[in-house]
Amino acid sequence: MFQDLRHSLRLLRRSPVFTAVAVLVLALGIGANTAVFSLVNTLVLQPRQGRIDQLVAVFDRDRDKPSEYQNFSYATYRDLRDRSGIFDALMAHSFTTVGVRDGDLTRQAFATLVSSNYFTTLGVGLGAGRPFTADEERPGSDARVAIASYALWRRRGFDRGFIGSHVTINGADFAVVGVTPAGFGGPFAFVSPQWWLPLGAYDTITNPLFKDRSTSLADRRNHALNLAGVLSPGTTASVAAQRLDAFAKALGAENPDTDRSRTFLTSRLPRMTISSRPQDDGPLTMVGALLSLMAALVLVVACLNLANLLLARSAARRREFAIRQALGGGRARIVRQLLIEGLTLASMGAAVALVASWWTASALAASLASIMTFGVDFIVTPSPRTAIAAIGFAVLSTVVFALGPAWSVSRLEVTNDLKLAPRDGRHRMRTASILAVGQLALSLALVAAGGLFARGAVEAMRIDVGYPVARQIAVSVDPSLAGYDETRTRSVYRTLLARLRALPGVEQASFASTIAFGDVQIDGRVSTSATGDFVQAMSDVIGADYFKTLDAPLVRGREFSAAEESDASGEPPAIIDVQLARKLFGDEDPIGRPVLLRQRAADPPKRFQVVGIAPSLRQDIFETGAKPHIYVAYGDRFTTSMVLHVRTHSGISETSMLDLVNRDLRTFDASLPVVWARTLTMHREKSASMWIVRAAAGLFSAFGLLALVIAAVGVYGLKAYEVSGRTREFGIRMALGASERSVAALVLGEGVRLTAVSLGLGLLIALGIGKLLSNLIYAVSPFDPVVLTIAAATLATAAMLACYVPARRATRIAPLDALRTD
Repeated sequence: MFQDLRHSLRLLRRSPVFTAVAVLVLALGIGANTAVFSLVNTLVLQPRQGRIDQLVAVFDRDRDKPSEYQNFSYATYRDLRDRSGIFDALMAHSFTTVGVRDGDLTRQAFATLVSSNYFTTLGVGLGAGRPFTADEERPGSDARVAIASYALWRRRGFDRGFIGSHVTINGADFAVVGVTPAGFGGPFAFVSPQWWLPLGAYDTITNPLFKDRSTSLADRRNHALNLAGVLSPGTTASVAAQRLDAFAKALGAENPDTDRSRTFLTSRLPRMTISSRPQDDGPLTMVGALLSLMAALVLVVACLNLANLLLARSAARRREFAIRQALGGGRARIVRQLLIEGLTLASMGAAVALVASWWTASALAASLASIMTFGVDFIVTPSPRTAIAAIGFAVLSTVVFALGPAWSVSRLEVTNDLKLAPRDGRHRMRTASILAVGQLALSLALVAAGGLFARGAVEAMRIDVGYPVARQIAVSVDPSLAGYDETRTRSVYRTLLARLRALPGVEQASFASTIAFGDVQIDGRVSTSATGDFVQAMSDVIGADYFKTLDAPLVRGREFSAAEESDASGEPPAIIDVQLARKLFGDEDPIGRPVLLRQRAADPPKRFQVVGIAPSLRQDIFETGAKPHIYVAYGDRFTTSMVLHVRTHSGISETSMLDLVNRDLRTFDASLPVVWARTLTMHREKSASMWIVRAAAGLFSAFGLLALVIAAVGVYGLKAYEVSGRTREFGIRMALGASERSVAALVLGEGVRLTAVSLGLGLLIALGIGKLLSNLIYAVSPFDPVVLTIAAATLATAAMLACYVPARRATRIAPLDALRTD
């Protein structure tokens, strides 16, 4: 075996061109699969730290309305933890964004508020420092301590003085008491908060957008927490369900005003989501399976290519194999030698693939980080599983591309092969043609899939949100990240809007709590009466002249006034869009009519008077249509995080106006946390939805491009080998009067037939893959004729170019030289 390996290395060193091409092809095929496996492993397969995978999520469901869920109050969590006897350990957590002071700037970061037993429940020890105490967990304690992520500590150079240092969060000083271990993200498999805070800080630190209600965490009606725990030893899921239901009934009897008609249940703790209702990893698994399928097809194309190359290379080594057999080497020894050569090539390709997969994972994390509007860490660490997978792909590809050719060429005719006598190569050429057809057909399917996603990305760029994005500037501001209270925040926004409206070049300015393509959407429920059915609608807090600023005029009625923007009015006004008006009032005129808005499930509905009808506006590219909206004035509903909208005069550069707005904000208040400032076009480009569409287009297009390149190389290799094997034939044809054009037409004609068969088979495969991917493709039919036509034309062009060079070589064969070949 060792001798065979040494011989393989010598042979590969003597054929640097063949070796380079083979390693490149295998690196592309194995690299695509290793990169996809690395991603799937991180999201779906890799065990989480400690005993996280043993945890179950706990949910609070309405017994009378099984489709309705809510989070837990702190009091209910404490009852379940201390009195139920169902859990070996039970922890609570909640999420928010915080403002962290960094020099002269305040940066928004993702934070988790946790119970004191959070890390022990997860079975994870801290990398340094200590966990939170029970006193720091107590609601209302306003505990000023924090635990930082390992990535933050690493960015500080593992400073030993980091533990015990202070950090300014939301304008208050917090002592850093611990650091999480490397690669820890809590229950999340790929992302990690940057800060962990105790539940005692909930009342003062949690952004109002993340609050169930404005009361303290100690309020039993404040359902703010998600729960997860480990069942007691010997407690099965069915037993836990019965005991949880009984305990929920007992709590309801003790607290009929808050816990009546509730029941508790458990479900597996998902890897990427935290929700008030049960979730699973089905979408992740489906995406992972589809990516794996596409990558596997690329590997199949690469293996078919290598099989063709090895067939051609092995045919040129007939005499070597005949000598081996004449000296007593059996057929099995020849097959083993060729398999070891293939495994050597595959190992080289796998080594390149490992580096490529690590680079791909890092590039994915960097790409995601570039669109995030708040600080979050992405957990990208080398995994032994990835190396094992690369080895497995190398061995599998060796069997696929090397075993067939090895078995075929080991059937020797010793006497004839020692003399290099001509052999009938029709069987070998037929096999090579079949392999080439397979390559081209699969490549067409992958190119078509990439084209569908690419066209989806183009369609996403054309989305109409209901108003023009040109001449629009948006600035996200959140004074609460610097510790501003309500009075100061309202004053800041009042002054800011006045300054913006007075800037030269500004045509209109206003603000809103949400924005199209944004990270946050706020749900509400609207009805015409307390006893009527509530309609789910998007809820937005806006200022005066908001629709004028967007250049989306109202259908009827009026906008909010400057007074309504600043202060609460007697009967608060509301603007509803045409969809919500139709759902609530049918064909009747809604102007002047009352509506009830329930913003949070725990809050009573509030009465508003409809003063205007707005056009339908879209918030996200994945919406099949605009959702119903209700808009209320900032004077009547306070929120800290707002997006300033500025529409410039025609002819003024958006980027120069953006610079002017940024300078004015810094001049006004240097400590004011500006989360981001962009033109609306830039904001759309940096949105998470657009990133998903572009990433899918880039990924599947890369699969298609890889397959196309590999297939073109394979066709070129096949036709070059065919031309070299038919040198005598072409020499005789030309000696008998055949022109160079007719010889070239002969070679190209065979290439055309090969390509035509491949296109027919490939279109059928492409239709099947398109149907399989239909749920993931944005706004494009999986049977799009334009994409299929372009894909077929691209592949045909590449195949014919690959045939052209060997055809030209065939026309340059000198008849006398060709006739001397024997």
